[in-house]
Order: sequence, then structure tokens, then C-alpha cells
Amino acid sequence: MFSKILVPIDGSPNSIRGYKYAIDIAKKYCAEITLIHVVEKEPSMYTGPTSVPIPEKYFAEKEDLDLNLLQRRKEELESMGIKVRTILASGNPAEEILKVSKGYDLIVIGSKGLSGIEKLLLGSVASEILNHSSVPVLVIRQ
Repeated sequence: MFSKILVPIDGSPNSIRGYKYAIDIAKKYCAEITLIHVVEKEPSMYTGPTSVPIPEKYFAEKEDLDLNLLQRRKEELESMGIKVRTILASGNPAEEILKVSKGYDLIVIGSKGLSGIEKLLLGSVASEILNHSSVPVLVIRQ
């Protein structure tokens, strides 16, 4: 039923819950997991009372941390015998995940379970994906 599963991860407890569900599904269906981590484009200047440039070193260190997260999860899955791929993308998380999702059988994503005014004000990557995906989406709530 599922042969290719897309799993967005960001290191948060919510994404870890989605990741664990994806592992169970992958084991049951001998499916391949693709882990995707999307780095939101950040401004190159901090704008507050005064504008201060953000050092390039910050972005390099952040990218190293993001790659490390993907590599650790990839190694975990490989040690379980699960076939795995990784994608590090940059941009709006929901948009990038939706772009990549074509050709997958399932997206498994953790969610904070925002509702009402919180969802309206804060938005939700999981909500965006759920509402705009042409691929089935399994949302794992808190």
C-alpha cells in the first residue's frame, strides 16, 4: 500500500512523533522513507531599534546542525534495515514539502495541534500540507 513515505523533520518533539509513526509504517509495508528538513530563509539583517547584519558564520553553523540532524536520523533508519533518502531544502517549509511530495504514497508529519485563533495567527505547516497536498497525509498530534 505504501512504498514511498515523506517525513518532514525539524528536531522538535512533534516531528519526532511523526518520524516514529513513519518507522512503524515503513516496517509494516517495507517502504522507503525520505526525510526532508526545510531551512526557512532568514533575513541577512536583524532589524530592531538598529539594523545589524547577521554574520555568515551563523548560517554556516545552522546548516551544519541541520545536516547533522538528517544524518543521525538516516543512520538510525539504516540500522533498522529501512531504505532512506534525505533532502535538505531551503524556503517556506510547507511549500517545499508540497513541491517534493509528488510521487510519494504518504506524508507523515507531526503537529502541535493548533486550533482556533492560534492556528489563524501562527499558521501551521501541517495544516498547510493537509489542506493542499495531493498525497495522503497522516498528521500526528501532540
